[in-house]
Amino acid sequence: MTTGIEYSNAPIRAYSTGDQSTRISTARKGNVMSDRILFYGASTGRGVVDSIDDDNNIQDVRVIPEGGFAQDWTQITGLSGDRILYYSASTGRGVIGSIDDDNNLEDVRVIPHGSFAQDWTQITALSDNRILYYSASTGRGVIGAVNSANKLKDVRVIPEGSFAQDWTQITGLSSDRILYYSASTGRGVIGSIDDDNNLEDVRVIPHGSFAQDWTQITGLSDDRILFYSASTGRGVVGGINAANKIKDVRVIPEGSFAQDWTQITGL
Repeated sequence: MTTGIEYSNAPIRAYSTGDQSTRISTARKGNVMSDRILFYGASTGRGVVDSIDDDNNIQDVRVIPEGGFAQDWTQITGLSGDRILYYSASTGRGVIGSIDDDNNLEDVRVIPHGSFAQDWTQITALSDNRILYYSASTGRGVIGAVNSANKLKDVRVIPEGSFAQDWTQITGLSSDRILYYSASTGRGVIGSIDDDNNLEDVRVIPHGSFAQDWTQITGLSDDRILFYSASTGRGVVGGINAANKIKDVRVIPEGSFAQDWTQITGL
């Protein structure tokens, strides 16, 4: 199985104003591995900023009402420096937003329609201000970078067929690791990325090892991973150790979460 990547040279744009706005919401955002979590529902444009404590209790910190966000975001990922990248596959537009300590969200850079390739199905932040873009339809990808001025650029292009095409969730973890997950088979891979942007499989997780109903997976602080199922409203807080073994830390029963979340990201 390959987890290789490649990317498209399409421009990157994002804006969220008026009907399409990400609207200013609040959520405290720091590093990619953090104690805050942003939940977003595309059907209504609503969201919630939550916190998770050391005992893995999750609670709402700020509720963002219906219409607070644009409804076309298909990928949202927390970046370093209290920033958030919003991406719309339908238009190729995007926004780089910010979040302050009081959980206020603001648009920082609007990236216009057509700036991004429109086939990205997963986008996740990695270490050193890098971003991984992945296309399930072609198995291609790109490793991009974002600088302090919020400019995005391609760092490495990974050709079609380099990645397996069944990954439905990809999330960055601590120590330059990446978790790939396939809902269709319940399989996964823990990969690594080095300073030269080479990707490698570190641990292969066989078919059936994961539940197959996870619709969102995101890395959190302290080597934790949040798994969420939209079909049941259930979840799990998992942990990953230095040997890349994943275990359940806290099971969150069916109905505990709202079932309309389409994007969840650590902030």
